[in-house]
Amino acid sequence: MRKSEQLQMERSANSGARRDAERESGSARGLDLNALKQTPGFMIRILQLQNFEAFYRHFESLDLSPVEYSILVTVRDNKTVTQSELAAVLKMQLPNLVKILSRMEDDGILKRKRSARDKRAVELSLSAAGQKRADEASRLGQTFIAHTLAPLSKAEQTAFIDMLARLVEGYRRATP
Repeated sequence: MRKSEQLQMERSANSGARRDAERESGSARGLDLNALKQTPGFMIRILQLQNFEAFYRHFESLDLSPVEYSILVTVRDNKTVTQSELAAVLKMQLPNLVKILSRMEDDGILKRKRSARDKRAVELSLSAAGQKRADEASRLGQTFIAHTLAPLSKAEQTAFIDMLARLVEGYRRATP
């Protein structure tokens, strides 16, 4: 399957999920969801669906998915990162991530090599084309983040990101 076909399938799935979310959020029939809207999980899920839909539109020129963006930025920003470390950070099953990494390697964006520290590990790096793509994605990412957070004041934006990080850290600590 070509990358553009896969991205179209992801977009279609997200679009369907967004329509489902709109129905669930009550916009379809004016359902009373005041209690549900007080639950973090529901609101985070609705925000995630809306954010992914906006992401695909914003990054359309690069034909880039959210996970590919995350891979590019993480590999670019870390001197050494292994497939396993990346899978853990992105909360993905390693075989699923490896499929994406293989496609990115075939496209000349990523390079993989056995780690000198641990022969079982595979380290990732960006090719020159991958570095250029990561830089382009970062520029688009900055405008996307600004657009995403625009409804909040600068102080609220900082507080919101800080609160999200604290919630993620709280879950990480609570999970054995």
